[in-house]
Amino acid sequence: MNMFQNLKYITTAVAVALIANIASAQTTEEDKLNGGTITVVKAYDPSVADAFKVKSTPQLNDTTKIQKKAVTYSIFSVPVASTFTPAKGKLSRLKPRQRPTYYDNYARLGFGNYGNIVAEFAGNIEVDKDSDFGIFLNHNSSLGGIDEVLLDDSYLDTALDLSFGHRSRSASYSITAGARYQGANLYGVNPFFTQQLINQDLDDKDVGVNYLSYGLGGNLDFFDSVFKSLQAKVTGITSNMDGSEIRAMIEPQLAFDIEGTEVELGVSVDYLSGSFDDQGRLPAQTNYSYVSSGINPSINLYGDLYKVELGATVNYLSDIENSDGQLNIYPDILATYKLLDDQIIAYTQIYGGLDMNSLQQFADENVFLAPAIDIKPTNRVIDAQLGLKGKITNNVGYKFYGGYKKENDRYLYTKDVGRVIAAQAPKDELGNVFFTEYADVATTFFGGSLSVDISSKFNMTLNGRSMNYDVTNAADIENTASQLPEFTADVVGTYQITDKLDIGTTVYFVGERDVYRTGLGVESLDSFVDLNVDANYKINPRLTVFLRGNNLTGGNYQYYLDYPVQDLQVLGGAVYKFDF
Repeated sequence: MNMFQNLKYITTAVAVALIANIASAQTTEEDKLNGGTITVVKAYDPSVADAFKVKSTPQLNDTTKIQKKAVTYSIFSVPVASTFTPAKGKLSRLKPRQRPTYYDNYARLGFGNYGNIVAEFAGNIEVDKDSDFGIFLNHNSSLGGIDEVLLDDSYLDTALDLSFGHRSRSASYSITAGARYQGANLYGVNPFFTQQLINQDLDDKDVGVNYLSYGLGGNLDFFDSVFKSLQAKVTGITSNMDGSEIRAMIEPQLAFDIEGTEVELGVSVDYLSGSFDDQGRLPAQTNYSYVSSGINPSINLYGDLYKVELGATVNYLSDIENSDGQLNIYPDILATYKLLDDQIIAYTQIYGGLDMNSLQQFADENVFLAPAIDIKPTNRVIDAQLGLKGKITNNVGYKFYGGYKKENDRYLYTKDVGRVIAAQAPKDELGNVFFTEYADVATTFFGGSLSVDISSKFNMTLNGRSMNYDVTNAADIENTASQLPEFTADVVGTYQITDKLDIGTTVYFVGERDVYRTGLGVESLDSFVDLNVDANYKINPRLTVFLRGNNLTGGNYQYYLDYPVQDLQVLGGAVYKFDF
């Protein structure tokens, strides 16, 4: 893909955004609740976005934070300060502005076409002045009905988090328990079977798959101690296709000064073990167990014009099933230098690390998995980036960069052709499931972002990234960068029309992708632009109504091979805030 093609894609994404006039990021009310500070260590990452399509708002981390006594509380809006002009020739007394009302809890309910339902509940109960209890419930489901899909394409995704947090003068801690149920259907069959399925009675054709994940975690933070923090969690997942997995992690962190130099020392132990009792059509590993142990020392150096975080990670991976081990050392470096105040800042980051892939990660990313898949860690040898960032004006910021990433045993999604006769095929042997293949992938990438924040009423961010892949040690899939896009772009933002009404859009573009189908070879997926628009009207401080339009331009595009997504979706509902 050349530069002119990439420029065309960027122009397309921007044009769609301008037609919509705005671009918006999704905001959830739980981020704005007042009450005690509670950090939820999730065993999963529930999303309000419609399932089985690219999430329009990337998740930046795996925590949900409820902040105590925010300055303002509002749903999808930013209060605008009122102005007062006294009449000429008269003395006037400024009346105090009415303070906004705060609520500790909210409930959301929305309904849409395709039988889509979205429901949320977030609450925060103050146990005492230093302790809080939090609850978050998320439900997202659909009856399905995608055009030309022969099998059931309904889905269900429900998650619950419970947490308790306590804060004292010297430390704070939080404990969280969570569970999530994912139900879906393997409706993306190989087109070869279409005519065979048309001639069958499909009412009794069960292609359902489900995953149940759970977790328990905790955080301990010290405010004035060498021992800085401790994070620990245990998570697990099971499937109705006889797959199961458990994972346990602990990460203590120390921080101290040596002659004025900041020094940090992180330690991590990550245990992962799982099994598959049902092998499916293509055999995979039956059992897997890994232990990853690492230590990460680093120092922070500061100057008037520069900042350097200099560190390294020493990691030892133990493959228990194969009685094997591997020692790796990775760089951990971040440096910035001000070339021209805040207008031009040069930066570089050189990272690396061991990425512990898991069934839970794959099920969250792509629920259409085979009963058994190969699972092993990815050795991220180097992940380097060099670029410039800064401010063009006080309201406009930018970032441009280029980089190189080398990954050994990088996972790739592939499909197979399925059985010859569909009538005799089990639900996962219709060419409708994904397997994992591993390859060594070297990625060269270039990208940039531009952010515009004109006022509290309008903001917009544009991102674009171009990737070129060099795949080796994957002869079985013809060294194909299967399912990886060569270009992505997104535009997000918000525009507040009045203190009661705001609208927003999210636009994102995903370029063409090659996908390898075992038995046939490489197939291509078309690029697409997906436009999402929402409007929110605040009736009163407690009640807000909303209307969303999703996938307004994409049609039944396929992000995963043979899996078309729902076309134009309209969903409306209300959010109600209250106190117990």
